[in-house]
Amino acid sequence: MQMNDAMETRLYLVNRALDAGLQPAEALGQARALWDFVQGPYGSDGAIEAVEYRGTIGAEGDVVGIALHKNGAWRRVDAAGRTLHHERTYFDTHPVWAGIRDVPTNVDVVTVEIPRFWVRSERRGDERLWLVSPCARPGYRLHPAFLRPDGTACAALRVGKYPASEREGRIVGEAGNKPWTGVTIGDAREHCAALGQGWRLYSIYDLAAIQLLMLIEIGGTDMQGALGRGNVDGGGVKPTGETSAVWRGIHDLWGNVWQFVDGLQLAEDGEIVLWSADVPGGDDWVATGVHYGPGEKDGYPVDFHDERGSGFDLSPLFLPSEVVADKEAAVIPDRAWGHWSGRVTIALSGGHWLHGVNAGVFALSLNNPRSVALSIIGFRPAFAF
Repeated sequence: MQMNDAMETRLYLVNRALDAGLQPAEALGQARALWDFVQGPYGSDGAIEAVEYRGTIGAEGDVVGIALHKNGAWRRVDAAGRTLHHERTYFDTHPVWAGIRDVPTNVDVVTVEIPRFWVRSERRGDERLWLVSPCARPGYRLHPAFLRPDGTACAALRVGKYPASEREGRIVGEAGNKPWTGVTIGDAREHCAALGQGWRLYSIYDLAAIQLLMLIEIGGTDMQGALGRGNVDGGGVKPTGETSAVWRGIHDLWGNVWQFVDGLQLAEDGEIVLWSADVPGGDDWVATGVHYGPGEKDGYPVDFHDERGSGFDLSPLFLPSEVVADKEAAVIPDRAWGHWSGRVTIALSGGHWLHGVNAGVFALSLNNPRSVALSIIGFRPAFAF
């Protein structure tokens, strides 16, 4: 790398950290950490926008994934589809999971930062596989959660550590506050954007990235059993940060209140419409031509959409393509609520304080119009760093 290129890259990293709302001292530390990452085993050409795989991670050893058999069984796998028997402590040293950390900002919102990763989704024989790589590899694509609305790559994704709460008409993302409810998804988008450049409402791609990392780490789908019941058994809404529904520092991914999910909606006839997988965000929506498999049915997922086309790819999403009424016959224990035909509907995730075992990180409702504003629906901000 030439000296001028190195200096320009360092300056770029510092400016990106400052744009994220960090104080100067922390911005410098964050820039140094990212510089070390770029200089490390994932590439040494100083390019922060696209780290190329150079074969330095031997035999795809850092690729981990999850496989779903047609009989409903889940198992952790490596890149070749072989069963992995890692303990959960293994993920504390993996480049992706180990990089998840709390990051405060200067806008009263504590975030959890998730390093970017690459994904591959495919069907092999009787199984469907989702694979995660910490670097670019042939056949893998950068997960859409790590793309900005202009199509450039992010160094990391930050999501609110807690659902948003309200103070004097603006977002606060701290523990101990009542979740901000009673707003529409349009209001939630505006409140998130008001935090500053790069801030937005939590999206279907953000949710899918977290769902995938959780699935692989836990090795199964019962997050209530593995991590905590959460506030799902009645008694009303609890303050942010007070429930047991926590994964790697992110609170209330299920239960307490529903959360708006941007970037996904169903047309009046049930066609899936979502943010472009290449330039996600803003108002760049793609009509996929694919109709939501469950239609108006409520139930529990037994398979997921994986269609691909111009500007869209459903394979990284855990969007049910079929549901059944019998939870024991399903592959996910969290309930999905179907589309109300005749109107455009938006997505809610997680369930609320009365949903019991039906709540979970995969719980999904697609039956509410954009105008819905209820005391059981909140939202979470996100930031593309």
